[in-house]
Amino acid sequence: MAYRLSLLQYLVSVLVLCKHVLTLDFGQSYSAGNSDLLAPRRYTEHDLKRKGLSDHVSFHPEGASEGFYCHYPDLKSKEWEACNDGADSRWCWLRQLQAQEGESRPKGYTVTTNYDNFTPIGIQRHYHMDISKQTIAPDGTPREARLMNGTYPGPTIEACWGDTVIVHVTNNLDDEGSVIHWHGLRQFYNNDQDGVALTQCPIARGSTWTYNFTMLQYGTTWYHSHYILQYADGVLGPVVVHGPASAPYDVSLPSPHFMSDWVYRKAEEEFENEKDPVVRGSKADNILVNGIGRSKEAVAAYNGEDIQSLYPITEILPGQRVRLRLINGAAGTSFIFSIDGHALEIIANDLVPVEPQIVDSLLVAVGQRYDIIIHGLDNPSPSGNYWIRTHPADGCNTFRNGLFNSTDSTNEDPLDPRTGILHYGHSSATYLSLPDTTANTISDFSCARVSEQSSLRPVVPWSISTTPLNNLTLSTFYPSHQTEDDVPYGNYTHWLLRLDPLVEKQGGVSFHNPLFANFSTPSLLDFTNIGQGENDNVIRLPYSSHPTDFIHMVIDGSLLPSTNQTDLDPDVIPLLAHPMHWHGSDVVLLAQSEQPFDPATSMDTWNYENPPRRDTIMAPAGGYVAVAFKPDNPGVWLVHCHIAWHASAGLALQMVIDDGQGMVEKMLAGERMKRLEGGCEEWKADLGKVVDYKKEESGV
Repeated sequence: MAYRLSLLQYLVSVLVLCKHVLTLDFGQSYSAGNSDLLAPRRYTEHDLKRKGLSDHVSFHPEGASEGFYCHYPDLKSKEWEACNDGADSRWCWLRQLQAQEGESRPKGYTVTTNYDNFTPIGIQRHYHMDISKQTIAPDGTPREARLMNGTYPGPTIEACWGDTVIVHVTNNLDDEGSVIHWHGLRQFYNNDQDGVALTQCPIARGSTWTYNFTMLQYGTTWYHSHYILQYADGVLGPVVVHGPASAPYDVSLPSPHFMSDWVYRKAEEEFENEKDPVVRGSKADNILVNGIGRSKEAVAAYNGEDIQSLYPITEILPGQRVRLRLINGAAGTSFIFSIDGHALEIIANDLVPVEPQIVDSLLVAVGQRYDIIIHGLDNPSPSGNYWIRTHPADGCNTFRNGLFNSTDSTNEDPLDPRTGILHYGHSSATYLSLPDTTANTISDFSCARVSEQSSLRPVVPWSISTTPLNNLTLSTFYPSHQTEDDVPYGNYTHWLLRLDPLVEKQGGVSFHNPLFANFSTPSLLDFTNIGQGENDNVIRLPYSSHPTDFIHMVIDGSLLPSTNQTDLDPDVIPLLAHPMHWHGSDVVLLAQSEQPFDPATSMDTWNYENPPRRDTIMAPAGGYVAVAFKPDNPGVWLVHCHIAWHASAGLALQMVIDDGQGMVEKMLAGERMKRLEGGCEEWKADLGKVVDYKKEESGV
């Protein structure tokens, strides 16, 4: 079997310049033991002319931003051509008529191409972003936000499968650092580009940091700050990577459907509620879609004009199949998404193409993404207007006025889940009337929806080994609060991912502290000392590039098995659902259950044949999730709850994936390490001028 040789992927960075800038060719077939592949391949101008690569094929992905094109090599003999020409051929991306000189490639790039092994040649795309403070009022209530290029959400990073994206981020905040994480992008052999406080020092005030990575995956994702709670203050935005699809559609909408909750206070101030033993949790104030929200007063005052100021409008034609990209960028709310009277066809979850599946609604947990196809009605209503609903999931929302559930809600002044309008016919939505449609009949508003989550089958299948490389007992973690005795970390109840106390005692390990990042000494720059700090929360895993080797992990949100629960404060293991996110890996969902994990019997029910695969998975309240992933991406990778308030309270751990022979340190040797060290020098020089970093917050 041909697969990428992982050993020296870290050398991939900048490629050659010609008439169009090309990335390193990841499309070639790598095989273990081929010493000719131990150096990064760079194209010269002579090579490009000899190969005819100074010409290229361009095509415009349907629905992409105006003027946006994908560019791929096109020899004069037409070796390469785009095959994304028709609505019924979305599965096919590029067709190759013959192999290039001295290279082995698939005959084409389609949705069935194993993107872990092959990626087409793309171009470089540069983006320039700045982070600054600005007062905005997305729902009519003004507050100071932190924004990317002055907008909420920030500008869309748009690229094509195989492109190298170079993002120059300038920190124009007057009193804070920042780092930007590229959610769901594996950063294969590219750990220093992950954009978290474990892999780099924060960007100092007035400084610019450049991220450089190749789009080895395609689909829909997002970027956000991973510096304390900045993303809850507005530092986030969509990422769209054009590629093939598992089902046909007529047009792709240019803007993703970006769902979020919104807090009127500065996030750092709202975090005080997470620490408060009476309030017990941070709260949200409203729901936004694409940065648009509304108050009841604004809706009541609507005069029939300029409805786009109240609701984002999605345009469609009768009978049309329209691709829509869904992103949940909330700080703490998971949503049930639906469109009145319309079927939704799921074609991707996170950055994984899946076999098409028709639903009338779907759960989008915090951090998750979906690509769906809206099936337009042949005969829409005379008004042509239908409500798009973004309903908070039961048990996975906390709003200022109380829980906003589908039934027995405690919310004194419930928000309106009607957050957008699907409109047929008009080219302009300025004079639309409000829809009068009825919501779909939805039987499950829970934030687990186990059967739905477990039914999504990836197009590119994985078969999972039943025998993991690791000890599962030492990789079974419980989201919990600190006990009353654990007071050195701010004298309040932090969150943490802990081992069972009996396992700690028998194994002589300590894993009962919240994770805290050291901004001035990131783990990746102090690799030999990782794990020596009491708040490092490190799990070490063996590196392997063999495609059948897997790590298994369990996140159990039920009880601590060896503890006498009657002796515990009931708040030690609160029965809450947690959307868990893995950096550096796609993980497969071996099991998701609303029952506690039983090491004696649970594994008998696990699915090892092409289970669902994604990067963010909900751990049900009182139940567990079991996942598996390939330990083929060396580095220091974060695993954390994606509820921003929980992550900032320490509900995280760091995975160190290494061969035990210095692989990670060798990966970063030379210019990459010098660059990281230079960033830390800037940060340390500026440290006395930024807001004091508080030990009460994890930094992730």
